[in-house]
Amino acid sequence: MLRFKVSSLRGSLQVKAQEEEFPGTPHQRCMVHWERNLLFRVPAKERKELARYIKQIYTSPNKKMAFDIAQLIADKYQDKHPRVAQFLEEDLESILTFFDHPDIHQRKIRTTNLIEGVLNKALKQRSKVIGIFPNRESCLRYACLRLMEIDEDWQTGRKYMKMIEDEDSDTDEDLIKDINKIKQGVNSKEELVAC
Repeated sequence: MLRFKVSSLRGSLQVKAQEEEFPGTPHQRCMVHWERNLLFRVPAKERKELARYIKQIYTSPNKKMAFDIAQLIADKYQDKHPRVAQFLEEDLESILTFFDHPDIHQRKIRTTNLIEGVLNKALKQRSKVIGIFPNRESCLRYACLRLMEIDEDWQTGRKYMKMIEDEDSDTDEDLIKDINKIKQGVNSKEELVAC
């Protein structure tokens, strides 16, 4: 029970920090961590079935349907496991924020895989070699420089999320039409390069 309280406190501090530093930005709780918290509210033998139901929430085509599915799940578990129903009713909004973003981004922002997999790994990689930093400032300087390197890599090299062009962007529509005309008359990549 103490572990749950600590994680809840940590989560609320993160939300508070986000609101202070980035006012007006929506908070997206990690779907994986939310699901784990929910699954521990039922006995182990029932977790696989509940996990199958939960998957239907975040694979829904839209937010309204996700809420409707969650309500069905809450109704099913209301009598036997009221803590599941209560958790679904109280905390569902925090995991469905990703539906407010374009479809192309939804799958990548509903979890904290980017933070855990890339940023934490990259920061730990060199800091384990260093071992002990002489003072707090040197540790902060290292972390900032490493994060700047990661940011530069993401901006110039690989992309985690493909950014969508706005409909009223400054793209030259005539050029796009000409390119599409060329592509329609070409059968292979070699012919396209020869044009």
